[in-house]
Amino acid sequence: MAKPFVKALWKWPQWLLELFSWGKSFKNNPIIGSYWLNRCGLHVMRVILAQSLFRFRLLLLAPLVAAGDRRDFLRNGYILRKDFLPEEQFQCLVLELQNYEGQVREFVEGTTLTQRAFMTHRVREQFPELKALVEDSRLDRLVRYCSSKNRPPLFYIENLCNHANVTPRPDPQRDMHADTFHPCVKGWLYIDPVDDSNGPYIYVPGSHCLTWRRLKWEYRQSLEACKRGDARAPGRYWDGSFRVTERDLAEMGFQPRKFCVPANTLLIGNVYGFHCRGEAKARSHRMTVWMQARDNPFNPLFTLWPKSTARAFEWGWGKVLGRLDRGKLASGEQRNFVGRFSR
Repeated sequence: MAKPFVKALWKWPQWLLELFSWGKSFKNNPIIGSYWLNRCGLHVMRVILAQSLFRFRLLLLAPLVAAGDRRDFLRNGYILRKDFLPEEQFQCLVLELQNYEGQVREFVEGTTLTQRAFMTHRVREQFPELKALVEDSRLDRLVRYCSSKNRPPLFYIENLCNHANVTPRPDPQRDMHADTFHPCVKGWLYIDPVDDSNGPYIYVPGSHCLTWRRLKWEYRQSLEACKRGDARAPGRYWDGSFRVTERDLAEMGFQPRKFCVPANTLLIGNVYGFHCRGEAKARSHRMTVWMQARDNPFNPLFTLWPKSTARAFEWGWGKVLGRLDRGKLASGEQRNFVGRFSR
């Protein structure tokens, strides 16, 4: 009896700190997951504060990008650039990534085999074309602005093998969802062309904005995530990545957009907006340079040292990945290998 109490007492400082960070789990944090606190508006207050600080930082970082890009990002929640790299440079990048040989993490989502390689600044030194992309000032400024933190993102190579010969599992990427309660950014430079055969990205333009209807939906979802407790089915709901139905989207006045785009297209999106991976209709592949930028949403400031801060986050995330790997490898959920991507 005393042991669980002491353990919970020890956890309270961590739970309180998570409240003022990107912590989002309604299951693992009893403060975030408190029905009565959320009934009083805890989740909604966190959403509003995070959005307000995000917009404030974007305002300060406005000189980084052109006015047209700012308007697109603020209005739609994404920036889309076709033919991002010069054709010759892009073809050299394609060849380099397709011949990549190194550390790969592999796991199954639905009928999709997902392969990712975490490309730290040290690893990128071995891949000159990828390094040139990362150091491209156009990309650098766009992601530093869109993240609102003036920090380059984490970089991966991602390779999706659709309808692979795997045992199907629940696929959280196919459900329309928001990644978390606050604005954050993911980006993709498509190495392969994207259409219905290999699972296009689907995004709901404007759903990143905090309208009154969205706020009411957030309130309802926060209560739903709390009140059922352990009775809730396993999935990606009560970890704070809320799923949204077609009916919910219609009630909020939103219409999804499917991104069937040619190779060499750059897409940067605010994944507080609703999105999902479209269904792939054929056995196929889709490779991207995948980017992710997530930071403490309640910090009102942005970094003045983009490169050194990015490397610090990269080092920290490498430690987190190592810890996550141990559990996933032990459960059989993931395998790690040194080799090439399946193409």
